Amino acid sequence: MTNSRENHHGGMILFDGCLYGASGGNEGGALVCLDFQTGNVLWDKRDGGERRAKGSVALADGRLYYRTENGAMLLIEPNPKHYVERGRFDQPDRSEQPAWSHPVIANGRLYLRDQDVLLVYDIRAGS
Repeated sequence: MTNSRENHHGGMILFDGCLYGASGGNEGGALVCLDFQTGNVLWDKRDGGERRAKGSVALADGRLYYRTENGAMLLIEPNPKHYVERGRFDQPDRSEQPAWSHPVIANGRLYLRDQDVLLVYDIRAGS
């Protein structure tokens, strides 16, 4: 089944022939995985199970870093067959505003912005 997707926040990741990112407009959305060549939906977090809100995505060291607009930060294994979450945390002292800024990974650190606050996490292996 080919399905159109609305990339609301921008930022899609192409990895091993799959396109990962958020789909959905102001009415809501979810994390999706599409076959890049065919456009077929491989999985969609709106379809059954626990829904993942739309958000922004980055890729580093073979993992997807997905920040939902409600502020949760998820670590996801790219997998064309099903959603595989490897970790998550909620930002401390979160503002009431939607989290629309993209996560940034550089030099073994994860940077998250929430309005006028910048959070930095050491994500190097063994840290």
